[in-house]
Amino acid sequence: APAQTVVVLHACCHNPTGVDPTFEQWQQIAAVVKENNLVPFLDIAYQGFGEGLKEDAAVVRLFADLNMTMFISSSFSKSFSLYGERVGALTVVAGSKDQATRVLSQLKRVIRT
Repeated sequence: APAQTVVVLHACCHNPTGVDPTFEQWQQIAAVVKENNLVPFLDIAYQGFGEGLKEDAAVVRLFADLNMTMFISSSFSKSFSLYGERVGALTVVAGSKDQATRVLSQLKRVIRT
């Protein structure tokens, strides 16, 4: 994939397959993402449904420790039993203050309230 391509990855409790890579496999995945200058979009909709809240977030911490631009999508609809409410958050880890400003301006254009 070309540099800066966004790659969507399920951080835990992969839906629909149910297959979760081992932490060692995640380290390999993270290395490939970083080496190829890709942008990870980590979907962690089922945090707490796998091994536990802290354990399920290990992949997010792994990618964060690599100091790369990334997106993290968190859903609270499932963990708070608010299925019809569509409660969640998008966290963006930007590479610079300028990049953060540009991303925020785009998010403000498309955000749902």
